[in-house]
Amino acid sequence: MRVPIRWIPGPNYLRTPGSGPAVFGRVERMTLIQPRTVGKLPMLRDLDSQAWVKLQAAAETCRRLFALRGYSRIDTPLLEDTDLFLRKSGGELASRLYSFTDPGGYAVSIRPEFTAPVIRHVLEHVGLDVLPLRFEYSGPVFRYPSPGTPAEGEPGVFMQAGAELIGGPSPRGDGEIIGMAWAGLRELGAARPGIVLGHVGLMWDLLRLFGLSDRARLFLVNGVGDLARGDQASVRNRAIDLGLLADVAGVKGQADRSDADRASADLVQSVLRHGLGASFTGATGVRTTQEIVARLAQKMRASDDPKSVEAALDLLATLSVVKGPVGAATKEGRAVARAAGQDETPFDAVDGIIDAAVGEGVPEDAITVDFGLARGIAYYTGAVFELVRGDQGASLGGGGRYDGLLRALGADRDVPALGFAYNLDAVVDAAGSAALTTNEGAVVVAPASAGAEGAARERATVLRSEAVIAIVELSPRSRDDVRAYARSVGATEIEYVGADDAIESENL
Repeated sequence: MRVPIRWIPGPNYLRTPGSGPAVFGRVERMTLIQPRTVGKLPMLRDLDSQAWVKLQAAAETCRRLFALRGYSRIDTPLLEDTDLFLRKSGGELASRLYSFTDPGGYAVSIRPEFTAPVIRHVLEHVGLDVLPLRFEYSGPVFRYPSPGTPAEGEPGVFMQAGAELIGGPSPRGDGEIIGMAWAGLRELGAARPGIVLGHVGLMWDLLRLFGLSDRARLFLVNGVGDLARGDQASVRNRAIDLGLLADVAGVKGQADRSDADRASADLVQSVLRHGLGASFTGATGVRTTQEIVARLAQKMRASDDPKSVEAALDLLATLSVVKGPVGAATKEGRAVARAAGQDETPFDAVDGIIDAAVGEGVPEDAITVDFGLARGIAYYTGAVFELVRGDQGASLGGGGRYDGLLRALGADRDVPALGFAYNLDAVVDAAGSAALTTNEGAVVVAPASAGAEGAARERATVLRSEAVIAIVELSPRSRDDVRAYARSVGATEIEYVGADDAIESENL
């Protein structure tokens, strides 16, 4: 064994081998420094065998369920062009992307979800000549758990399984997707699965009745999440910054104008993403990007009546906290619209979706209506929904309608479309130990004595030919040890095989 050494220059004489010059110094033994252990990244996770098998069993259950409804399997690359996800979700997802430049110079991201890649595949390889199209998928997705956001503390990777219905009009398409999502939770073993239903399109339709511009409506709809939390003040202050509301309290002065201009420019960029699926970069014609954005921002501030904006904000603030059982919530929502002097017809769309979901087998008492539900509404255009476990309310996934997304990703027209995805990690946890058991029905085959190892292997071969999972004990050991091992791998039976092929069975 070679011992690590260190050369210490000094007065001690040491002659080097051969005829080289004399060198002064001494040799000292060194302590061998072990390299540090390379651990996993803190936001990611390892899966042991049991966890992996449970997730794969859940994914296979989803695949069978979706296939029975005519959904075709699709798999998309783990890496995609970063712009694909930014067009879909705007800046909302940007801080959570695992992005880098690949050796070919492409700006790429590890997929944070499946919807945009599925749409990209349809536009690139399938086309829209024959609709509807039905696709299902499963696999890992990666989202960085951004510090200081609601995502902080969440794992950076989890397994999704879901489906997309492209060309499915409302309300029948909504009913099919919501019904399938709810049935899947039951199939996966989630206790008392529930649907929390909102409707972004309802908000847009109600705001249109105030005669507001698309820009003002986009701002207000994007504030629904804050309004649902009771934070009307922050939405109002942003509206003042943007010039949508008058600063009647005089708290915003000339010193804030540069901040207001920047906020207006940000909103203009958001409008461009929402309406065109892209933002301006560089120069356009003879005007610079900054000039175009500034001009649009100025028009925005001048185009909406502050009184109408104020009335619309009050309506949304009242409506966004309405939540409850189907009948009571929709009745209260209609009353809010009537009290504001607005037509309640937009609520008919919500009633139609509820009827369609019930027609697909979802019990009415499993649906909760929440008009303040805002689950990443940057691209949703109609119904949105959250999948929950009834006794805890924890989210197990969700989805919604995105009729404008195909145009944003390159289609020549809007196409009705919607989808959903489970967080399979959360679903498996919600299902508990009784469901999706690893190695359910497996048999541990143990030699009953020394010399019976060959007989045990032959018995295991017979069981496997009958499609039974057979796990062979490699050498004889105590029955207590065999039982402990069998329970640790999820087996339900032990067979002790003698050298004479006699079999003694024990159920666990």
